[in-house]
Amino acid sequence: MSPCAPSTLARADDERLVALIRSGHEGAFCELHRRYRPSLERLARRLLRLSPHDPEDVLQDAFLSAYMALRAVDRPIALQAWLSMIVRNRAIDYLRQPHASRVDPDSERVLTLVPALMGDPADVAAVREEMRAVVGAIGRLPERQRLALVRRDFEGRPVREVAAGLGTTTPATWSLLFRADSTIAESRRRRELGLPERAGDAGSDAA
Repeated sequence: MSPCAPSTLARADDERLVALIRSGHEGAFCELHRRYRPSLERLARRLLRLSPHDPEDVLQDAFLSAYMALRAVDRPIALQAWLSMIVRNRAIDYLRQPHASRVDPDSERVLTLVPALMGDPADVAAVREEMRAVVGAIGRLPERQRLALVRRDFEGRPVREVAAGLGTTTPATWSLLFRADSTIAESRRRRELGLPERAGDAGSDAA
């Protein structure tokens, strides 16, 4: 049976599904994809109906963002509304960049985790390992850096909105994001060199 075929998870409510995804249950993400892809695809097609962009690109980007955000933060969400918000924000991003896709080559490798894209088992295992490493690096960030990063990069929120949600200024939020981005980049560099993670790389959470 396909790993994304309907299963007993089809009877799980959204709250249970989110909890399972956050615990690392990949079958739960398959169920999220199966459950919400049709409505999200309709939304993406409607938003991009006058655009040359492929709604499939928006969906892939949105599912990747949702997976990363769900694994990186632990806060209550209204799943369907939250997923729709991500699709809307990603579609707006595409419409603002008429000649460029937001899905970069590294992201496309990670998208083998999305149920519609099944690859060679060895490649999928490597991508899953990279995904775990990225999620781990995000999870080690100080809380405000982590929230700022997730809300900007994975939920697609404008920085001024992120700042308002954190109760701080836009310049202070940019500072949080700079430190978070630098830490994630350094973590990736150390993985590529086969070096262990360093404690304290994330720096202060003050902003």
